[in-house]
Amino acid sequence: MSIFVLGGGEHMLAFVTQASGEKGQLPVVMAPLAWTPVGVAIGDAWQRVLIDEDNVAGWVDQTFVPEDERAFIAPLGELELLRRVGWRDAVPERLTEEEILNLADLPEDVVDALASPMLPIARCTACRRSCVKDDFVWQERQLCAWDWHRTVFGRRGPWRSEPYNRMQFSSASAAAYVVPALAEEAGAETLMLLGRVDPDLAYDVVSTVIERVGEGSYLTVSTDTGWVLLRERA
Repeated sequence: MSIFVLGGGEHMLAFVTQASGEKGQLPVVMAPLAWTPVGVAIGDAWQRVLIDEDNVAGWVDQTFVPEDERAFIAPLGELELLRRVGWRDAVPERLTEEEILNLADLPEDVVDALASPMLPIARCTACRRSCVKDDFVWQERQLCAWDWHRTVFGRRGPWRSEPYNRMQFSSASAAAYVVPALAEEAGAETLMLLGRVDPDLAYDVVSTVIERVGEGSYLTVSTDTGWVLLRERA
């Protein structure tokens, strides 16, 4: 299987698997994209649209506009050559480097994403940024990494001045990961990163650190790889 990427932007990547369509209508596959602090994620829910095959360049220009700082457009000269030879292929189940005919036209971040699984993509309820579904949820709202960090580590976040008990620790805030730089921007400092150890041991370690460090407001986050202990900056 092979595909030709037409372009992409903050929310979407567009590609084709044929250079001509029936009755002059070219099928274009739209794959969601999410630009996150740890790289780009490619969505698993693809859509198909039909465009005028004589106006591919115009459609690309209108879809991936200069105002979108993530936008990129592939040179379409090679697509015209593919049309002349009647190129047509099947839509793959997922995207890989080996399938993309014009891999060099893609941004490095998107190329790196091809090595990872396709993921469900959602929209942040605060800013409408595309994000990976369920990576950052706060009070049943899907948030992007930026808005989650601002909400949880801001002044109105769930900071604690009292030590955790075991039940409180087991229901600590949860997220896919914590970005120290984003936490710092929101007003938090990272005291400790702890790997995925036994939860009882994690509780003992966190409690000991809080006791030794002394007065302040603290917050523990459970992540995909362990626990993060933070302190609110005075």
